Amino acid sequence: MTRMTRSALVALALTALLGMGAAAAQSYQIRQAGSMLGSFRVALTRAPGGTVSDSRLSLTGLADLSDHLVTDAAGDARSYHLEGTARGTPLTMDVVLSGAQASFTIEQGGAKQSLQVPLPGPVLILDNSMLDGWQILADRLDPGAAQPQRFDVLVPQAARTGTVSVRAAGKGSVEVGGASQSAERFDVTLNVAGQSVDLVLWLDGTGRIVAFEQPLTSLRYELETPASSAAAASAAAAARAATAALQRHLSDERACLREHVVQVHSGGETLAGTLSVPVASQAGVGAPALLLIPGSGAVDRDGNAPPLITNGMYRQFAYALACQGYAVLRIDKLGIGASSGDGNAVTLATYARNVADWVALLRARPDIDPRRVGLVGHSEGGLVALYAVANGYVDPATVVLLESPGLPLGQVIIAQLARLARLRGASASQVAAVEAQARQAVEAIRASSGTRMELTGALADNPVAAAFAHAAGLLRSEIDEDPALLASRVRAPVLVVQGGKDVQVPPRNGEALAHAAPHATYLYLPDLEHDLYEVSGDAIDHASPGPGTLLSTTLFDALHSYLAGHLLVAP
Repeated sequence: MTRMTRSALVALALTALLGMGAAAAQSYQIRQAGSMLGSFRVALTRAPGGTVSDSRLSLTGLADLSDHLVTDAAGDARSYHLEGTARGTPLTMDVVLSGAQASFTIEQGGAKQSLQVPLPGPVLILDNSMLDGWQILADRLDPGAAQPQRFDVLVPQAARTGTVSVRAAGKGSVEVGGASQSAERFDVTLNVAGQSVDLVLWLDGTGRIVAFEQPLTSLRYELETPASSAAAASAAAAARAATAALQRHLSDERACLREHVVQVHSGGETLAGTLSVPVASQAGVGAPALLLIPGSGAVDRDGNAPPLITNGMYRQFAYALACQGYAVLRIDKLGIGASSGDGNAVTLATYARNVADWVALLRARPDIDPRRVGLVGHSEGGLVALYAVANGYVDPATVVLLESPGLPLGQVIIAQLARLARLRGASASQVAAVEAQARQAVEAIRASSGTRMELTGALADNPVAAAFAHAAGLLRSEIDEDPALLASRVRAPVLVVQGGKDVQVPPRNGEALAHAAPHATYLYLPDLEHDLYEVSGDAIDHASPGPGTLLSTTLFDALHSYLAGHLLVAP
């Protein structure tokens, strides 16, 4: 399943960091698994009476936030102000710390609330998005301390207190700006509401933070140096060039097709999509058509889910196939983009009904051949396609499954999170902890009711449960469905596409589907990643596409060969 956007949000909600030197501004690059997520800039003004910090966080497509933090002479927080936008929604937060409590005033999306959080005593502020309190913490660390140093903390955006334990690990070597440098290493454990997160903090000889890492999620803040600034500028220029090349490529392919914005009414809601129809269609003969069912999360009809996926993979898919003679309908799921409704208040049956209504729209169009309409499901969309066909919602001419789960989703989620942790270098105990959290979350989803799962008791301390709580209703309808069993009930020809570099849905899933479907063709592409582009080297180092990344031409050649025999020629 496509969970990258959610995974990025979980990582940001669990980690914090920052840094800077005396009164100068410092800039940091924010990366995850090698991909640039954004930047952070901070200026600290130190005085005998305390420190004032002003900083700004920019996360592409997610957040643009500024804060103002004031401490006393010891570094303990006195007040905090945050403002900006998070996912396009205005946000303002004011926190005043006095005596035994912190008083919060929060306004977000027009809703205003006030609350008080009891304090154990003086606390450091470690904001889970702005990150600047970490340099104030760093000022108090002793690299020669034999025992871990412990501090009480307040995490404003979680409105929770906790503790941070810091162990001096001695001098080591860390890469900053593409060069290795000597720095003091500190191993950090942040505990908030019973939730434990392991981090690594690197300080240079002046006590300035040069790097801050969360190994489990491959999230890293790195001090911007002249070399890294030049490298970032070069990477940005390369990304712009790649994006421009992609746009030229799409512009060229645009000549192959006509595009129509379409709508369908389904289950009381209005769904929106874009239909690409090849201009080379024979006069009086409708074109063969494919309904492209998207993967999970807030991915739009073009296949974008900022900040990790912005290369329009579904638009690329539609254009490439239109140039080969196939109409492709790409859609906004219920509650996403221009489609109305609550995107969390859905089930597999809801999506299957939506698929049936989209297929009916296609078959009613004069430019589409109603006998030659197929389904393409990407990731979770493959499960939706199988469910819709196996349960009689639709009867397509063919089904194409792209990187789709072949095992029950509850098993896939547990294995996926443990595997990602292992690939990111987590220790055996860390992997076991992630796996235990995932199992607990799946069991809680299974036992839940309603659209959203309440995070009470032990679940309040489970980051996996927190990541999926908003979509518990959908997940509850999915986790025990066996995709292979569904595939065994599909009588239409099925193409199963499985990539060898898919770190989210590994090959045994594709193998299970191909073995189960009565009329299956199995296509294994050893270098294909989950989001349909080819990579070299370790898959975890290429976990998300750049903004100009082109989809696999090998995939399109194989698709055309398959579809030519099952969809292109009119029966």
